[in-house]
Amino acid sequence: MKTDLVEIFQTIRAGLQPYATRGYTVHENSESGYDLYSEKNIENEGGKTTERFFGGIYINGNEVEVKVNTNEFSTSNQELVRFGDDKSGLKLTELDDVKLKEVETLIEIIHAHFKEKEWI
Repeated sequence: MKTDLVEIFQTIRAGLQPYATRGYTVHENSESGYDLYSEKNIENEGGKTTERFFGGIYINGNEVEVKVNTNEFSTSNQELVRFGDDKSGLKLTELDDVKLKEVETLIEIIHAHFKEKEWI
């Protein structure tokens, strides 16, 4: 069981980093934040979208926040924290293998959603 926030952050970041080779661009890469965006130009009813948040991990106070884009994605039957602006995710203060697998699965589901919507 990991309880050190930096260790939790680094472990989850290591799982998120390979997505940078799947069509996402790193916007923040620091000791306390790492996030990825899709920069595919999308035309929609509201105009043109040139970048879209995919996911990120941040040390915030005494917890690690894992945020994913939930735009056009139902999270009603998930136990996710709403961060506003189409972002939901998890707040962690400890990490074991089960919780790490849950985080990895959540990120993969959001990646599949981005592929389905052709956002990457």
